[in-house]
Amino acid sequence: MYPKWFLSIMTVIIIVVQAWFIHLIFTYPLVGIYIKEAQPNRWLITDFETRQVPEDLGLQLGDQILKIDGGPPQLDEGVIKWGAIGRGYQLEILRGDEIVDIKPTTHVTYYDLGNIFGQILCFTLLIILIRKMPPLLSFRYLCLIFLDLGILFMSLPGSMRFDGLAKYLVSTTVMLLPVLFFHFFMMFISERNKERQPVTSKLLKFVYVFIGICFLVQLIYLVPSSLTKSIYHIMGRLSMIVFVVGFIFNIASLLLFYKKEREDKKYAMSIIKMIFISLIISFGPITFLYFIPLVFSLPYIVDPVYGGLFALLFPILLTYLIATKQLYEIDLFVRRLLFMAVMSIIPSVFFTGVLVAYLPDLSLQQIILVFMLGCMFCSAFLFSLEYFTKITEPYFFPRRSLHRDSLRRITDQLSEITTFREFKEAVLKDIVSVLQVYGAAVVFASSTEVDVVCDGDIDERIVKNLTRDKPFQECRRGEYFIYPISKHGEYTSHLILTEEKENTYVSTEDRQWLRTVIGHLSVSLENVYLIRTMQMKMQQIASQIPNEEATDALIWFRKVLFDLQEKERIRIATDLHDTTMQDLFFLKRRLSNLQEDLAPQHRAQIVNMMEYIDIINANLRQSCYELHPHLIKEIGIVLALQKLIDQEMKLESFEVDFRVEEADTVERLSLETKRHLFRVIQELLNNAKKHSEANLLSIRLGVSNEQVLLFYEDNGKGFNIDLLDWQDGRISGMGMKQLKSRIISLNGQFSLESSEGNGLKIQAMIPWKEGAAF
Repeated sequence: MYPKWFLSIMTVIIIVVQAWFIHLIFTYPLVGIYIKEAQPNRWLITDFETRQVPEDLGLQLGDQILKIDGGPPQLDEGVIKWGAIGRGYQLEILRGDEIVDIKPTTHVTYYDLGNIFGQILCFTLLIILIRKMPPLLSFRYLCLIFLDLGILFMSLPGSMRFDGLAKYLVSTTVMLLPVLFFHFFMMFISERNKERQPVTSKLLKFVYVFIGICFLVQLIYLVPSSLTKSIYHIMGRLSMIVFVVGFIFNIASLLLFYKKEREDKKYAMSIIKMIFISLIISFGPITFLYFIPLVFSLPYIVDPVYGGLFALLFPILLTYLIATKQLYEIDLFVRRLLFMAVMSIIPSVFFTGVLVAYLPDLSLQQIILVFMLGCMFCSAFLFSLEYFTKITEPYFFPRRSLHRDSLRRITDQLSEITTFREFKEAVLKDIVSVLQVYGAAVVFASSTEVDVVCDGDIDERIVKNLTRDKPFQECRRGEYFIYPISKHGEYTSHLILTEEKENTYVSTEDRQWLRTVIGHLSVSLENVYLIRTMQMKMQQIASQIPNEEATDALIWFRKVLFDLQEKERIRIATDLHDTTMQDLFFLKRRLSNLQEDLAPQHRAQIVNMMEYIDIINANLRQSCYELHPHLIKEIGIVLALQKLIDQEMKLESFEVDFRVEEADTVERLSLETKRHLFRVIQELLNNAKKHSEANLLSIRLGVSNEQVLLFYEDNGKGFNIDLLDWQDGRISGMGMKQLKSRIISLNGQFSLESSEGNGLKIQAMIPWKEGAAF
């Protein structure tokens, strides 16, 4: 990519130069005659810039120029610099014994119109290429080709009027064009073939240096000097020689490469063939019928006005190759621009027709110029309409803008959903906000359960009953609107909305948006269902595989399973803390404020309610801690376990003898191992209070011979190991099998002893793995 400062400078320069050339076109009539001083103060016409000039002005070879705009010819700047008259308002000539006054009136010619069209085409494509530039070196040379062609077409009308800057630019761009094309061609072939082609870099450097020297020499065109005329004739012929040689060299290179590679790379060769043919058609006429005769001081065969028009074929062909996705991957952008250009023809014809009706004296050249400018401005307007529409859409179409923004937000959030509860934040809040309804809910019903997630003012109990035994179609039940989302062999899902707050019906635009959201919901619910099913299958598979047959792959499988469970527990704990516990806090505050306005006999009830809220909050806090024991990281595994055991002994009837040996070494275990140990002891405590009926528990934790040792014993009722249900590894509880799987996932060993009436003994050994202390 070219640096922005370079592009900005080039843009400013081109705009300033273009303004100057437009000024020349509309200010000075085109003359275009060469004169020579045959005798002192006797200037005769020797040649014409084009063969159309004598017909337009009524001039003949040998006519004597007496005055140019009322002054002698030797004082005219064009005569001094070029030996020619490029522009003038009045000419006084002597033909025989008759003095004739000639007043040129043609400002904009067909030649000017063709060049204006050519530069518009080239600069437009240049802007497109710069905006869509891929990181390819050949692409930069293609941009330089369009820049060179654009400057050439831009300068030619000024060159016809013998402007010094225009002559300077035309001579330089003519020499550069074949060199830039050869460089582009070699880079393009090299990138397509994925191999370096033998580019004659030394020769190219020499040519670029040579053109740079000519560029400096021709600076004399910008100042009036007696040397300008001589240098102009030399450099003009030299530029034509460089172009002719470069053109022939490019044709020969394309032909040789095509013959050499046409069997191996047929696709690339079709492009080379098209470029080869277009190059001959575009620059062949002006090369063989104009430049070559002038190089050998012969009269040209075809007027450059007509030969130059063929050069437009080259940028048009490159546009076609880009638009058909054969050259670079920006075809859609170019196709869109071409479509806008075609659409602009109709309004341009209408505008031109209206202008002609009001100004019937317009010349044909002026009418064509108006039409071309109309096409250019209409194309630019249509092309930029999307950009302006996007800017003004929030003001003129606020609902559409709201729908688009919310849909983008919903799409981004749905891509990260893994659990059913996450639909509240991802979708329902946006639906309630956009549609301005009181509440919204998603109902997910399977053969065994019904899950509901709600947002806003909507009754969950009513919502559960709305979709039972109802047809799978849009319908209304009282104040609720039911929209089916998806119907699967194992589940159905619905979106349920309340009435709008303003008691109006959902508009057509809102319905279209809602259907799009439902489409996204259908896919996302399917993914969540598959994730849930996969987790259940993983639990089932893990519980059915005997530990003694566990391979490294199965150990890894179990480890991943426990990691997923841990992440889900952390998420649930975070949700409880950030939502339910915060809501209880604000409820207590509101009750406290309400207490001051109540009579004394009602204050006691408020106090009881606040105390009950404290109990609920404490239970939730304990649940959050059990789900996400953050204290393991903050105070260490030993104190975290002690806190857990103390809490259980307050609520249960058993005593726990908890001892830790080598506590410092235990604390240096990895965080992953600490979490597994916490979960194992947590499950053992749950088993004791739910099943064992024990009143004394003993837990020992220590480190010996690089092994973490865990011993558990209770005096409960025990059970028959042979009758143990090893399928108890459901999502709702770990069970003994999952407890054992957790130890195995750490590459540990697990043994269990129990019988009816003799309590339970468990011993686990885990390889010691050091990690961060806290």
